[in-house]
Amino acid sequence: MKIKKYRAETMQEAILKVKSDLGADAIILHTRKFKQGGFFGLFAKKMVEVIATVDQDNKKRKESKLSESRQANEDNILKSELSQMKHMMNDMMGELKNKNQQSLHLVVNPSLERLIDALWTLGLSRKMARELAEEIADKVDLKDLNSEEIKDVLREKLKKEFIDIKPIELESGKTKIISLVGPTGVGKTTTLAKLAARFSLFENKKVGLITADTYRIAAVEQLKTYSEIINLPLEVVFTPQELLNAIEGYQGYDLVLVDTAGRSQNNQLHISELKGFINNVPIDEIYLVLSATTKVNDLMKIIEVYNEIDLDKLIITKLDETNSWGTILEATAKAKKPLSYITVGQDVPEDIKLPESEQLIEDILKGLEL
Repeated sequence: MKIKKYRAETMQEAILKVKSDLGADAIILHTRKFKQGGFFGLFAKKMVEVIATVDQDNKKRKESKLSESRQANEDNILKSELSQMKHMMNDMMGELKNKNQQSLHLVVNPSLERLIDALWTLGLSRKMARELAEEIADKVDLKDLNSEEIKDVLREKLKKEFIDIKPIELESGKTKIISLVGPTGVGKTTTLAKLAARFSLFENKKVGLITADTYRIAAVEQLKTYSEIINLPLEVVFTPQELLNAIEGYQGYDLVLVDTAGRSQNNQLHISELKGFINNVPIDEIYLVLSATTKVNDLMKIIEVYNEIDLDKLIITKLDETNSWGTILEATAKAKKPLSYITVGQDVPEDIKLPESEQLIEDILKGLEL
């Protein structure tokens, strides 16, 4: 009885190594994921380890006969190894049912692979697609992939766990200060103008605007144009003290919206400057603005970095530019923050929407094809 250890970058590669070395009758005893290499814990490569064995009784029968004494000795060794393996298998029984073993099952199941691919095309990461597929597999027979049956399971899952919607809520007699933050190019300034128009024109609220995005002259001019069209006051600030003064000047207003400069998630200095700028003034809520067209890996990094600023809610923009609305699920799950608004075009103020939970789920699932 041989117990061997195999390492690879993916579970599928590790299983192939096991089969190549030990054959189709190999027995998986244990699997685990670990990180290898890297620099001070950074950039470590994700690896998979599989411990496997194979019963070599048949093979031994075909080999030349050994002397009785040697055979007896090998029998004793075999019994010892069998006893060790039995204890190991008992210890690992719980782990054989864990996520790694489920992942192994997924690798060799074509129906599950198809389901993972289908979920991935919705805009989900491979990780989330696999996790959802595992849960669906526990509830649905995947021998005959049925889109509607799978969608029903997903609907219930999303209703319970993913979609939390909280719009801007104003209190009578109190000024609410809201700041929009996010990377460059996600549409913060246009989104701020849409919110201003929505509350000013449709809800008849007294709205004031502030821009701290003085790094881009075009952004200041853009917001100034919007403020003139909607007939709202606009203050341009350069320092935290000027921001504080501008906020104090809007006493008696229902809503004050603060635009900020776009900051790359890869520039920690700029993120720290932004954090210091807005955390030293009485801002009630901070909204992270994200584009639905952003790659999932970049989206995860943006959320991770901006979470340092004590975010309150999310706004997802540019949903009109993609058919993969699964970005919403990735963003809300990673940030652990509610979704507030979505935007579906450039028009002000028409193209900002307060999402309705059930309709949003249908919009996400409409692209699911099996």
